Amino acid sequence: MKKIGLLLITLCFTLILCSGCTKDGFLNIYKSANEKVGDMVLTSQSKLKGNREFGEDHYTGTYEVTYKKFKGEEVIFGGTTIERDNDNIHIKLNVENSDGNIKIYMKLKEKEESLAIEDGSYEFDFNVKDGSNYLIINGDNYSGKVNIEIK
Repeated sequence: MKKIGLLLITLCFTLILCSGCTKDGFLNIYKSANEKVGDMVLTSQSKLKGNREFGEDHYTGTYEVTYKKFKGEEVIFGGTTIERDNDNIHIKLNVENSDGNIKIYMKLKEKEESLAIEDGSYEFDFNVKDGSNYLIINGDNYSGKVNIEIK
């Protein structure tokens, strides 16, 4: 909550400084602030149970993890954007040696799309044109290995 307050104060200060900005300048500032707020939803690198490497943006990359009795949620990839240079993403998932419950899903604006709840290899294509879109792992006493690659 402190992060959001600090971001709002920074945004207001920036808007005051840019009162003489052009329409495009103002829209670029708004777009940047919107993306920063969306990035704050992602689980921080230091709190992740595995290793995440971002690709060209926070919507793409790789994540490898071996959980041991994991209970909780990790928001791995995604963000909030007004427009994204490349709308489509391709997701490859591999889940193995599962014990307990796991749910890997995409939150696309208001909709949830289940990707995996058991061992297996999966592939999906999504359009993440605008709004808030996140790939999330939820575990309940889950042990197992998860590999994710998004291009």
